[in-house]
Amino acid sequence: MNIIKKTVQSLVNKYNTNNPFELADFLDIVVIKRTLDKDIKGFYQYFQRNKIIYINDLLPYNDQKIVCGHELGHAMLHSKLNIMFLESNTFCIKNKFENEANKFAAELLVPDNLLKQYPGFTLEQVASIEYLPLELIKLKFNLSLF
Repeated sequence: MNIIKKTVQSLVNKYNTNNPFELADFLDIVVIKRTLDKDIKGFYQYFQRNKIIYINDLLPYNDQKIVCGHELGHAMLHSKLNIMFLESNTFCIKNKFENEANKFAAELLVPDNLLKQYPGFTLEQVASIEYLPLELIKLKFNLSLF
């Protein structure tokens, strides 16, 4: 089992929830919902020993939940990383960190037995029924993204 899955399972078991908003609250991570630029869904910031997740309040609740799960991944896996600083001041490629945060969100929000609940359904149908991005389901089950 990989470290991201272990981290998620540990959190879910300890706090008895997979809701990223509730987990953030338990972990003293500040979640701020504000109107952001239409191209920004959310971001994570570590500032003065505080972990802060910003979420665009213009997004529908299900999308906010997914964004929160992704940003919670940054808070748990890359807690002191400032991605905005990295982009502006270094040559570090952020894809690795974004992929890990996406995998964290997939492990958190997509149940292990999801596909068994929908025998005969396509992945697209399952994603639609569950209000989940197809990409998260594919990440969860290590399916090709193409």
